[in-house]
Amino acid sequence: MPVNTHYVSETNPTRVTRADWYRISMTGLLTPRHEDFKAMQSVFPSECRRPEGYGLAFLESEEHSRLYVGPIEQITEYKKDPSKPLDVSQGQTYDKWPNTDEWEQFIPDNTWNPDGRGIITTFAHPMGGDAIVYEFHGSWLKDRPKRPLVTFHCTHCHADTFHDSGKVHENHGPDDRRWAAQQARQHIHSAERHGVGGENSQCRKADPNMMPTVTKIANEIYGTNNPVTPYESMCATSGPCATIRELKTLQAARD
Repeated sequence: MPVNTHYVSETNPTRVTRADWYRISMTGLLTPRHEDFKAMQSVFPSECRRPEGYGLAFLESEEHSRLYVGPIEQITEYKKDPSKPLDVSQGQTYDKWPNTDEWEQFIPDNTWNPDGRGIITTFAHPMGGDAIVYEFHGSWLKDRPKRPLVTFHCTHCHADTFHDSGKVHENHGPDDRRWAAQQARQHIHSAERHGVGGENSQCRKADPNMMPTVTKIANEIYGTNNPVTPYESMCATSGPCATIRELKTLQAARD
């Protein structure tokens, strides 16, 4: 897959507003027979409404999403042969997917990678390493069912978003992945502005004096008896770096 260029707001360098390339993650038809048709079509401008119904294409990039709305016949034909390009000039394209209650029930959960495990995107750190946005299966509590989650990890400072910063989201759709990518962009932007470990920097290497406490808590949570090790080593063997390594191996096998 070619590298996809994303563009950010002129007033916020971490908020993505569009991308060069989008994939069609799913399609759908919304007709007057749907019980919530009236409420769902209210998200469209009155001059763009289609009393006969809507053909829908849900467009998605790694950090952004758009909704194409066109004729039912067009999407029906596209579903028969998805290899043909979708002519978006036949309808309207809107920023992001609708998120009202009715639309959330209509749109199934989706992930960027097959089964919600893999790398989404990567940002180079100005001082070495990367901020990697990834989706995985996990749980906040031991012995609870794992579910699709999304977060990022900085391989320069190795801050553990899962336990330290609360920057892990359930992974239901592109808005969740866009949020995680924006967190990664903010992390990189903070390092660029304030340096690693600066007073206002989000990018901070772990205090080695904290490792005995971190190890004790981790042992209590997971029922282990691990010795105190450097944070980078722990990250590589049982932390986010280990998870990312597994995900990269999984992706390589898919490719």
